[in-house]
Amino acid sequence: MAKNHLDIGVGTGYYLAKANDISDTITLLDLNPNSLAAAKKRIGVHRVKHVLQHDIFTPLPEEEKGKYDSVSMYYLLHCLQGNMQEKASAIEHASHALSDKGTLHGATILGSGVEHNSFGRYLMNLYNKKGIFSNKYDSLNDLKNVLCRYFEQVNIQQHGVVAVFTATEKK
Repeated sequence: MAKNHLDIGVGTGYYLAKANDISDTITLLDLNPNSLAAAKKRIGVHRVKHVLQHDIFTPLPEEEKGKYDSVSMYYLLHCLQGNMQEKASAIEHASHALSDKGTLHGATILGSGVEHNSFGRYLMNLYNKKGIFSNKYDSLNDLKNVLCRYFEQVNIQQHGVVAVFTATEKK
């Protein structure tokens, strides 16, 4: 994680609070004000420099573009509505937040081309039906294609049903 970091889709702030190499200049971005408040409290108000309530499907404010050396999107993409092609705008907007040498990193739960165990299949079906997840058709190949649209260097590792990715050298 770089010194100047943007976290998109903050959840409760669990991962940033546990990170050993945590930045002291963190910006949190989420559509949900309750998630932003919970994450800021968990991470620590002294580390969170800016909170931005924003829909990642819409372009970032100009002052946020090119500003961050690292941007994270952990366990966000599978919660965004639409297929991976429809989620591409979220990745595009995240790429615009990065400095020229910045890195995008994240993880998502895949729904297509992977074998979920019986409990995982139950949860996937339930969460997709309720609209909590929207990843039934999200595949590793689709994720790679979208990332390669916006970055020269893409690295994806699959761990079970989870894809962990980094992307650098934005186009």
